[in-house]
Amino acid sequence: MKGILICILAMLVFSLTGCAELKELRVETSEQKAAIDQLNRDNQACQDSLKEAEERLRLAMLDISDKEKELQTREEKAREQSDAFTRMQQAMKVELESKQVALQELEGKLTLTMVESILFDSGKAEVKKEGQEALQKVAGVLKTVQDQEIVVAGHTDNVQIGPNLAKIYPTNWELSAARAISVVKILVADGVDPKYLGAVGYSEYRPVADNDTPEGRAQNRRMEIILMPVHK
Repeated sequence: MKGILICILAMLVFSLTGCAELKELRVETSEQKAAIDQLNRDNQACQDSLKEAEERLRLAMLDISDKEKELQTREEKAREQSDAFTRMQQAMKVELESKQVALQELEGKLTLTMVESILFDSGKAEVKKEGQEALQKVAGVLKTVQDQEIVVAGHTDNVQIGPNLAKIYPTNWELSAARAISVVKILVADGVDPKYLGAVGYSEYRPVADNDTPEGRAQNRRMEIILMPVHK
C-alpha cells in the first residue's frame, strides 16, 4: 500500500512538473509569435519607406532632367539671339554707323531702335522708300530666327497732333500704333513669320530723352523692334 502511494505521488509530481514545463513553453511560444509579428510589421514599414524613398528619387531625377532640358533650351535660345545680334550688326552696318539705328542686347532681349527720320516723314504713317530698304535688311535677319517673339513698338514725342492731322490720327496713340502696323506689314511682306509678330503703340509715354529739347524729342520719335524668346 505504501509503495502504491509513493508511485501515485511520483506520478503526481511528474504530472505537475510537465504541466509547468508546458505552460512555460506556451508562454515562450506566445512571446516568440509576438516578436515575429513585430518583426513583420517593422519589415513592412521598412518596405514602405523604401518605396517612398524610391518614388522621391524618381521624381527628383525627373525634375533634374526637366531642369537640364530647360537650361539647354535657354542656352540654345541665347545662342540663337546672340547670332541674330551679330547678323543684325552686319546687316545694319551703314545705318549703325550713321546713327540712324541703335542695337542693344540686354536681359534676354534684342532691341533694334530706328529713328523716325529713316522710316517716316513727319506726321505720316506710311514707310518711305529709305525706310523700306532698311526694313528689308531687318527682315532678312528676323525671318531666319525661330521661337522668338518680335514686337514692333511705335513711340512719339509729346507734341500734340495738329488740327489737320487730327482728322486722320486724333492723338499720338493712333499715330504710333499706325506706324507700328505699317512696319509689321513690311516685315511680313519680306518673309517674317506673322505668327511671331506683334504691333503696339506707346504714344508719348515711354520717352528715352527730355522732350524739352529738339534733340530729346527726336530721340523719342522712334520705332523699336524687340526680339525675345517665346514663353511656352
